[in-house]
Amino acid sequence: MGINKETAIILIIGIVFIIGFGILVFFFNPSVTSPLTPVDQDLLIRETSHMTGKQNAKVTLVEFGDYQCPACGQMAPLMEELIQTYGENPNFNFAYRHFPLPQHGNAKIAAEVAETAGVQGKFWEMHNLLYENQAEWSEEPDPLPIFEKYAGQLGLNIQEFTNSINQNTYKGIVQSDADDGRKIPLAHTPTIFINGIEEKNINLNNLKEKIDSLLNS
Repeated sequence: MGINKETAIILIIGIVFIIGFGILVFFFNPSVTSPLTPVDQDLLIRETSHMTGKQNAKVTLVEFGDYQCPACGQMAPLMEELIQTYGENPNFNFAYRHFPLPQHGNAKIAAEVAETAGVQGKFWEMHNLLYENQAEWSEEPDPLPIFEKYAGQLGLNIQEFTNSINQNTYKGIVQSDADDGRKIPLAHTPTIFINGIEEKNINLNNLKEKIDSLLNS
């Protein structure tokens, strides 16, 4: 049975509508059409940022993290493996930025603890301890004694360490990181950027493939 004229017109109108809707989605959905725009480098890395390599490395991976964030704690071993794999490559750089979330009551002091340890040359060691032992301190009303224990394990000057924490000596650095994160703007932790582009698919194989591709390009 053939299609009458009225039915044909309705079908044509429907097809035109579908095509038109697809075009609108194509042009107005940035996640589909817009090329990924790198984040301003000045917001990603500061002179005070802790890095494993050079700021102008060919490949730079930046993590915005929260020491009390469970997802960040779960991802920490993955980041450590990447550092072990690429850390000796002069063309690779890993940078860590603080983005303590407001719902995590001990996140800011933990970030200050890492910064304080960094002044005594032990940032990465404290960084690892904080993530490895996240469950021990994250819900403590007063985590400072635990942090002092970590400082002792790392051979830090405990008096200098404690004084810096009590005086909030490095609060400004943590706040500066958080301010940069809000300007980007970040929606969650952890957030990973590779050469300024946010990486949505955070798993070891995907990150290695991306890094290898950029290193070999």
